[in-house]
Amino acid sequence: MLRALALALSLAAFGCASQPPLPPLAPAGPPVSAATPVVVYGANWCRHTRAAMDWLEVRGVPARFRNVEADPAAYDDMQTRMTEGNIRGGGIPVLDVRGRVLLGFHADEVERALRD
Repeated sequence: MLRALALALSLAAFGCASQPPLPPLAPAGPPVSAATPVVVYGANWCRHTRAAMDWLEVRGVPARFRNVEADPAAYDDMQTRMTEGNIRGGGIPVLDVRGRVLLGFHADEVERALRD
């Protein structure tokens, strides 16, 4: 219950909570590897998550979507990545770009992280 409350509060704080539902994103896909440089932690209904996944797909960047709302392990993994990356605050999406953790989707930051 506490995890669900924390998720709801963090999603609301980031601005995704009031969005109308979107069609589901593709399933999680294969495990993360060197060929999958980006992991996107988010929710099916979040427009920012959708924008991140669409942006990566258009550019041919392999990405794995992890639904933090439906999968408690994905939520825990996101929290761990944020702690390791010294990221404070909450909200989705959270992107792990080759080990660099980014809060929110900002195309310029993702491009920089992919180049580094």
